[in-house]
Amino acid sequence: MEESKKTTRVAVFFTHGVSLELWEKRGMFSREVQFYEELSRELGEVWFFTYGREDGRYADRLHGNIKLFPKRFRLPNILYGFFLPFVFWRVLSKATSIRIHQVAGAIPALLTHTLQQKPLIVRAGFQWYSFAQRQGASTLKLAMISLIERLAYRSAHAILHTTQEDAALVQKRYHIDTKNLHVVPNWVNTDLFKPMDVEKQPRTICFVGRLEAQKNLPALVEAMRGTNARLVVYGDGSAQKKLAQQARDLQVNVDFQGRIANEDLPRALNACELFLLPSLYEGNPKALLEAMACGLPVIGTNVQGIASVIQDGKTGILCGTNPESIRQAIIDLLANPARRAQLSLAARDSILGSASLKRVVQTEVLLYPL
Repeated sequence: MEESKKTTRVAVFFTHGVSLELWEKRGMFSREVQFYEELSRELGEVWFFTYGREDGRYADRLHGNIKLFPKRFRLPNILYGFFLPFVFWRVLSKATSIRIHQVAGAIPALLTHTLQQKPLIVRAGFQWYSFAQRQGASTLKLAMISLIERLAYRSAHAILHTTQEDAALVQKRYHIDTKNLHVVPNWVNTDLFKPMDVEKQPRTICFVGRLEAQKNLPALVEAMRGTNARLVVYGDGSAQKKLAQQARDLQVNVDFQGRIANEDLPRALNACELFLLPSLYEGNPKALLEAMACGLPVIGTNVQGIASVIQDGKTGILCGTNPESIRQAIIDLLANPARRAQLSLAARDSILGSASLKRVVQTEVLLYPL
């Protein structure tokens, strides 16, 4: 491994339009960068190709063997994605492999792979086509996404999916050779996200995520009626005003805290008695994994992406997506401290066994051609 570290140079293409500045605004910077810092310690150099013209300001916050190549020109991002492989042609010629953070960043990676014959590592954190379909994307947009996914998956040296279900779906949809498909879950820094000696706020439930239709938050707010519990919401989104009005109309206790930096989240989670994710569908939800790593008893809806994480009755509780089912799960778990304690231990153990940062990095390292 020591010899390979001297020569391995992984070019990471950010998702279309994504920058370090955007990661910082969303409170994701430390979390996302940490994975690549660990990867660079195992592999060698990691190069960031981002869409932020001002990203240079973050260079001194990148540790390990990470090098930064921010956006150079004032071009629309969609055009810049096509030009990027040519702008950095000489740099990319020295890369030993290329990696995309999400399939939505595939265009410059595919061009580099084709023109410079670099091995391509494709990470698919969620099913882009399926999510777009659920969100009502146009036929033209779905066709474009399908084409990009097909090209990316068929060009890849290795494809990383976060769940077995996603891998099976891609294999069936695009007829991908199974030897190129690998299940690598989202990771959690279990040294940061852990049980803490923090005073619990009685009967407090936590939600972390975007306030969008996918998350099914109107059902959660409705479910708070009759629970005598408080809901703390970390995150923002287009539905916040309607949700706040709904909470006032129903006279339920909902506290909208806005975005929270990832490094501040463990203490906030530990102050709550339950974590609840009421989504209609998910990929491999990081917020759920982080809550479980903190030893929180978790409730999640029995849907794609959540049911593959929670073992019902063992590492958490699965419920329906309707307010009545969510409400009953809340009432039952708040009334049973012994069960909460049991679920708490099992939840953390499950994350330590499958999704710790160290374990995920070690798994991914083996997939790179050295």
